[in-house]
Amino acid sequence: MTQLLISVKNVEEALHAMYAGTSIIDLKDPAVGALGALSIDEAKKILAVLEEQVLTSATVGEGHGNIDALVADIRRYADIGVNIVKIGVSELFLNQQFFVEMRQLTLQGIKLVAVFFADKLIDLSFIPKMQTAGFYGAMIDTQQKGPSLVELQAMHELKKFTEICKQHYLISGLAGSVGLQHLTS
Repeated sequence: MTQLLISVKNVEEALHAMYAGTSIIDLKDPAVGALGALSIDEAKKILAVLEEQVLTSATVGEGHGNIDALVADIRRYADIGVNIVKIGVSELFLNQQFFVEMRQLTLQGIKLVAVFFADKLIDLSFIPKMQTAGFYGAMIDTQQKGPSLVELQAMHELKKFTEICKQHYLISGLAGSVGLQHLTS
């Protein structure tokens, strides 16, 4: 099933996205980075006007120095009612304790989506570990907002990514200046 995710940074954008029939409204502040976290106060305002009428996701920012800091941010967004929490794939994924900690979160019902960056090497060996840890999904996005996803990754690589996700029971997403012309090719 194909769904449309639209990122918003305030109540006005969220309402436009909801009325347009968006499948998932993503709370994100691109001025702070590719996975820029929206303030908790702004996120609460958006969630209040959406009144659970649409699925929501939120990014928790980038550059967490350790697993505890990442876990704290994930909990903050899950605790206010965000349905899906998106985290960037980083060096933390290499830490032996990382997937153990993520499993503790998913066992509590927190839906996690890992975001791989198309501008970097995508390590598909993380996907089976994500499945074991109970992740909800994975996606590829562009970190630098310039070239589109399909300019950075070959279509056969994107297809391989979505197929591996499907094999491991993860939803998959593709983002990064993807236009209608890309969806028909």
